Amino acid sequence: MNNSGNIAQHFKIKGRVQGVGFRPFIYRIAHQLKLAGYVYNQPDGVIIHIEGTESKCTKFSNLLSTDAPIGAVIKSVEKKVVESKNSESFKILPSRTSESAITEICPDIAICPDCLRELYGNDRRNGYPFINCTNCGPRFTLINDFPYDRQNTTMHEFQMCETCGNEYADPLDRRFHAQPISCPSCGPRYTYLYNDKILDDFSSIIREVGNHINKGKIVALKGLGGYNLACDALNSGAINDLRQFKQREKKPFAVMFRSLENLKKYAGITPFETNVIQSWRRPIVILEGLHENNLDPGITAGLNSIGAFLPYLPLHYLLFDEVETDALVLTSGNESEVPILYTEEMARHTFKEISGGILLNNRKIARRADDSVVKVIDDSLCVMRRARGYTPDPVDLNFNADGMLAAGAELSNCFCIGKEKQGILSQHIGDLKNADTYEFYLENIQEFSRMYRFKPRLVACDMHPDYLSTQYARELKIPITEVQHHHAHIASVMAEFGLNESVIGVSYDGTGLGTDGNIWGSELMIAGFQSFQRVGHFEYVPLPGGDSATREPWRSALAYLWHVYGSKWQSIDIPFLKKIDLNKANKLITAIDKGINSPLCCSAGRLFDAVAALLTICINSNYHAEAPMRLENELNNKCNDSYSFQSKNVVSFTSMIREIVQDINDHRSTTEIATKFHNTIAIAAIRQIQMAFEQTGIRKVVISGGTFQNRYLTEKLLHLLRQKDFEVYYPREIPCNDGGIALGQLAVAAHQKMK
Repeated sequence: MNNSGNIAQHFKIKGRVQGVGFRPFIYRIAHQLKLAGYVYNQPDGVIIHIEGTESKCTKFSNLLSTDAPIGAVIKSVEKKVVESKNSESFKILPSRTSESAITEICPDIAICPDCLRELYGNDRRNGYPFINCTNCGPRFTLINDFPYDRQNTTMHEFQMCETCGNEYADPLDRRFHAQPISCPSCGPRYTYLYNDKILDDFSSIIREVGNHINKGKIVALKGLGGYNLACDALNSGAINDLRQFKQREKKPFAVMFRSLENLKKYAGITPFETNVIQSWRRPIVILEGLHENNLDPGITAGLNSIGAFLPYLPLHYLLFDEVETDALVLTSGNESEVPILYTEEMARHTFKEISGGILLNNRKIARRADDSVVKVIDDSLCVMRRARGYTPDPVDLNFNADGMLAAGAELSNCFCIGKEKQGILSQHIGDLKNADTYEFYLENIQEFSRMYRFKPRLVACDMHPDYLSTQYARELKIPITEVQHHHAHIASVMAEFGLNESVIGVSYDGTGLGTDGNIWGSELMIAGFQSFQRVGHFEYVPLPGGDSATREPWRSALAYLWHVYGSKWQSIDIPFLKKIDLNKANKLITAIDKGINSPLCCSAGRLFDAVAALLTICINSNYHAEAPMRLENELNNKCNDSYSFQSKNVVSFTSMIREIVQDINDHRSTTEIATKFHNTIAIAAIRQIQMAFEQTGIRKVVISGGTFQNRYLTEKLLHLLRQKDFEVYYPREIPCNDGGIALGQLAVAAHQKMK
């Protein structure tokens, strides 16, 4: 092209611009505008060269930001005028590789409307369970290496047929450069195993799977990031069987609903939650306001909230065509406390005893990923479990963390690697308590290191010496930074929001080793990245049995009764003391008196446990944080009363415990007592924050920690803070629980290195 009046422009686009149909998008708008030039991927972004009139180049530049694909995130555009290369047309050139710079890869994307229509259309992909295009389908769970090209995915084993090849090569086709492209002639296939039978015709398979679910059986399904177990969410027998198989006695199950309209029959959902649950990320959304008697009580185990989500795979839609129910339990395919299974060998071994069959396919999963879990708090999306649909979106940082590895926490583990000014969090790993989860952890660190060309030069970890993540960090034999747990919680939020100055930090959770050797978990601190000063906390109480108290909340309740009433605790006449073994209780009190296995603890989580047990809501826990969840389940938003407490640097709840016991004796409702307790915690927090402000003049407040997954408490505290004109930061994209710890560790280590 050599027309007078034409100009040439060079663009370098950084952000999430690979695996989202960005090059085909560029080609189409260049073609529409009759521009010449080229586009190609390189590891740190996309390079574009265009030639044409100035007005058309300007329009091209505008369309970059207004019409980009749904999964794209453009973070920077470098544009400059260059010399013309006299290009005759616009082309997509081969990707270029590099050993250092790496671009962002898109998370997995739910099936798009175009593919959903085609799934039920009349062409060759009708009913095809692997249908996808450049705008949807697997990414993170499929990619083996950068750049995101077919040969670097698990689809490289499937040779495209001529028709698919023509679609892939046609710049104006919806599947142009769609790396997972396939069809029934050339793509992956499903196989169904049951009762020593093997089905390999998909139409027969999906009917038989639906038939088994209709009969109350459990079926294992190979999904996007691993296997799921599915059953009828309205069938009590199937739910009980599933609980027995997973050894999951009480923990609620997530439910996939046929459609949004069907979901509304069972639970309330706000317009904002509707947008989230229908988004391309398709997370599990924690919804409140269940409609009575519509769902089997075995699903929620007595809670008035539910983890709900909508179909995100073609397979899910096809399965709902065959089942009679509106809702399916679709839970991680594993046994209790073991990571989601993702290989055929694992599936055949583990699921051989389930009542239904095993639905396999021959497309390999590059890396496993659970479903993500989110909750709307304070009219904003808050990620609670970060996995499918969110990983591996990086966190953009305003500091350099290159070459740093953050090992994460012991519970709800995610690790984090630093690439220049980005923190890349892993998917949810789980609790590092057994060999399988620890192996998953090591496997993913190795995978991230390989894929992102990452070699750690410094490692950050929790200061608790017994955490497996800490032990792993120490074994690396490279410089190490040990970060106090609650400092990391605050630093993670500071990193997410780009805060550099000192803040008032409030971190409430279940446990974390303090610098004084005690168990922390109710921290008020003045914190920056490089250091923190602890300026307040709840009163210490001995915790009989240490970690055993997390599984037995009655221990915390007993400790508080002993702390408040001393030797007179047995004379208290409340139902709680009639429901525990008093012989065992007396032995624990003796252990407290003698200082045997009774560490001092100021954890907010254990205080919530204590109150839940005192109210006999939860005396023994069947799963992590059951007691606080059941306590929150009792709340009444119309109650504004609270209990008394004493507050300076240390908050004493002695008077509150006495008043709770009196309310129990006066037969006050559990709802009233639970709500007053929550209100008291929020008031205690704001009072301490006000004290810190008066001492420092700092108005920026950061709150984090697992206790703030409690919607009522968090919204109450945020409201009180805003009333007093504080500038408040609460985690959104990063979990407030221990899943966000690694980002905080990374931030602290990076800044301490700058000293």
